[in-house]
Amino acid sequence: MSEEFVGTSDQPIFQSVFRNLRSYFKDLSWSAALTGILVVLVSSTGPAALMLQAARAGHFSTNQTISWLSICWIGSGVVGLLLTLRYRAPIYGAWSSPSVALLVTGLSVHSINEAVAAYYIAAIAIFVIGVTGVFEKILSLVPRAVIMAMLGGVLFTFGVQIFVQLPSQPVIVLVMLFTFFIGRRRNWRAPVVFSTALGLITTIALGKANAPHMVFGLTKFVWMTPKFTVSGLFTLAIPLVLLTLTTQFAPGSAVLISNGYKAPINSMLKVSGVLSFLTAGFLNSGLNCAAISAAIGVSPQAEPNKNRRYTAAITAGIAYIIVGILGSTMMALFNLVPNAFLAALTGLALLPSIASSTHDALVDPDYREAAMVTFLVTVSNIHVLKLGAPFWGLIAGVVIHQITTKKRHNKK
Repeated sequence: MSEEFVGTSDQPIFQSVFRNLRSYFKDLSWSAALTGILVVLVSSTGPAALMLQAARAGHFSTNQTISWLSICWIGSGVVGLLLTLRYRAPIYGAWSSPSVALLVTGLSVHSINEAVAAYYIAAIAIFVIGVTGVFEKILSLVPRAVIMAMLGGVLFTFGVQIFVQLPSQPVIVLVMLFTFFIGRRRNWRAPVVFSTALGLITTIALGKANAPHMVFGLTKFVWMTPKFTVSGLFTLAIPLVLLTLTTQFAPGSAVLISNGYKAPINSMLKVSGVLSFLTAGFLNSGLNCAAISAAIGVSPQAEPNKNRRYTAAITAGIAYIIVGILGSTMMALFNLVPNAFLAALTGLALLPSIASSTHDALVDPDYREAAMVTFLVTVSNIHVLKLGAPFWGLIAGVVIHQITTKKRHNKK
């Protein structure tokens, strides 16, 4: 096993930051630069399309949607830059797609102000977990299979929407589907980007693109005052924390470790928590360290030299900030395509997460019944006592797990 790469973690903060800044252009290679841009492209396709669907569910205005997209892009860039420059490791900032998917159902019954309050609570919780170092203990409180089943239930609808929308635009959706799976078969690094590109070309060729209304300008951020409610705490804030920990920080740190890097998990939690708190009022649903896109940028394909691979993450951070500043222009690009295109793009981007979450939920026989109940309750989209289905899915799963576990122990 190769020795763990610690980068500049043993150096004073400001010394390591200035050292890595000075060496960035000298260490930057074409492969690292292209990888950093590719990471941003991946995040600007499927995850951004998912955010648009959540914004529609919450009846966001155009300015509110732009503010949300832009602050997430800029915040992701800042998170990645701060951590990468501190540790000289390819740490990428991101926002949690599973958490955004949760908001699609949550915003149908909660106001934007209640959602913003949940963002603040989640940010504080993430920061406290990082300060106290109880990350592993938190993950052990609720069985992972139950959390993954809740995630699978939240994401399930987005996978189904690919085929719900297929009859309305069959050519566009089928082109995107075949391109995506051909890319998966050939092990392309980001098949969703190629699927998006060919889908866009097909849309234009068929004359299905909406009339362009391009807006070039800087983003104007919108402030929303939080409204704290008990239902928002249980339906939005707590599931947001659990999903972010299990689907972003846990796999994100695992990606770093598997590629020979030291994962500064507590620092990742603290930086993400602080920046999430500072930007929550501008509709930022939460910042974290990347998991899926990190797999693209942490591998040797990004840069063979492990000591220089951090340059890909810095490039991504800079690109994120630029895209976020031009949020109005990016929003105009998404308005060009029909709803079927966005539904297919969102579903395909989440398809690996749907598959992995349902697999992780059901793979262990000891947790299978509890996980299936969690999945079914979450998919049902019920709302009881002003609390949403994801919350009741977690409760049902934990209760069923306790019952079935006690039954097995009695048999033994």
